[in-house]
Amino acid sequence: MRKQIRHRLIFATLSVALFSLAVTANADIRMPSDPMSFPDIVEKVLPTIVTVYSEQTIRVQYRDPWFFGPDDDFFRRFFGYPDPSPQRNEPRFREYRKEGLGSGVLITETGYILTNNHVISEADEIRVRISGSDKDYIARVVGKDDKSDLAVLKIEPDTPLTAASLGDSDKIRIGEWVLAIGHPFELDHTVTAGIISAKGRNRMGITDYEDFIQTDAAINPGNSGGALINLKGEVIGINTAIASRTGVYSGIGFAIPINMARSIMDQLIEHGYVSRGFIGVGIQDVTPDLAKAFGMDKPSGVLITQVTPDMPGDKAGLRSGDIVLSLDGVPLNSGSELRNRVAAKPPGSKIALNVLRDGKYLDLDVILTELPGTQDRTEEPVAKRLATNLGMKLVKASEADVAEYGYTSGLRVETVEPDSPADKAGIAQGDFIFEVDRKPVVNVAEYDRIISRWGGKGSLLVLLGRSGSMLYLVVQPDN
Repeated sequence: MRKQIRHRLIFATLSVALFSLAVTANADIRMPSDPMSFPDIVEKVLPTIVTVYSEQTIRVQYRDPWFFGPDDDFFRRFFGYPDPSPQRNEPRFREYRKEGLGSGVLITETGYILTNNHVISEADEIRVRISGSDKDYIARVVGKDDKSDLAVLKIEPDTPLTAASLGDSDKIRIGEWVLAIGHPFELDHTVTAGIISAKGRNRMGITDYEDFIQTDAAINPGNSGGALINLKGEVIGINTAIASRTGVYSGIGFAIPINMARSIMDQLIEHGYVSRGFIGVGIQDVTPDLAKAFGMDKPSGVLITQVTPDMPGDKAGLRSGDIVLSLDGVPLNSGSELRNRVAAKPPGSKIALNVLRDGKYLDLDVILTELPGTQDRTEEPVAKRLATNLGMKLVKASEADVAEYGYTSGLRVETVEPDSPADKAGIAQGDFIFEVDRKPVVNVAEYDRIISRWGGKGSLLVLLGRSGSMLYLVVQPDN
């Protein structure tokens, strides 16, 4: 027995020695020789990672808990009670506060913060806390983009803040070391380490536009919106999601590449929404069988399955059955890659496509248009909304809220500023707004557009619901 144990100890010692020699001999698996150590990186980056707290008011409709009572139909008929008052038939609601926690990255010294849209998308109030500070800042939403799951916040600091250094995510390599910093499980400024496991991950079903960096650095609930850092102390990604069957870290996390995030962030800051390029074609990956059928040596490019009439692809001469091999000279390997690269271009841009058609190569120039529905599905800049909302804070009402009025959509008045045009007109907290200027409103963005077109010229007619009844009110501009 002792002899067996001794042999096992000798074998284990030899194994460790051989592994050490392999690490020394193989530069690919050694820790990179970088001037910054992990502690140096954390010391540099930590002040740029913030905690994002969100609060949302949830209204839930409920029924009277009593099965029998004076207003019950059986009691009324048996004991001769009068018909219930109309108020008894009105829907009843309970409210509770839902709190959320996430992370964010300080992008500028003046207080612009990049985070995930899902961290703040439904929040009524957003607060931000900076590393090493006990002070919370009220944050406003500059813009958000649900298609990429990114959002930009703004706080008003008293003094200049420390901004993060942004790297180049196009230059990352699989296998290089990275750090993830965020606030998982309410544990402020937690640092985890790992490597880049893969890049260009798509079709994960997380967002509409996906080009994720995959990492094995631990990411958990609360890390969303935090930073993925390289060994130069640069942000190369925004931590967004995990692949897990349990809801917690299982070794696979995803981050949005910072180059993609930076482009979206710039548009959100400038316009409040993201404008994407659009070709107007249906696409499909080229499989080995399709490649053989089209006379190709190997699968490459993107197959065009459909061309929408009068759209940029049609005008440029694309046809169903074309295989797009490259965009602006860069080879294409998947439909997701083509979609992402076109969407990253602003409308009006010209792109050069190399196309294989019937065994011949063609060069086609396409002038992109804007992705349809961009303005309809995104909100306008917050500053503009605040200037045109007549002194009301509005949110989209749930179907249950407006069902008794015969509507399936509308807006709910959250707050009304004293002495504002809305207040003077008699609009109150809890009212539901269904029409403005005789036009239906289904979301805040549509409401804002109507108000913008109105521009404060003359009175404004508003149809609202209150206590189960409908009424019109006239709002006068605040001159």
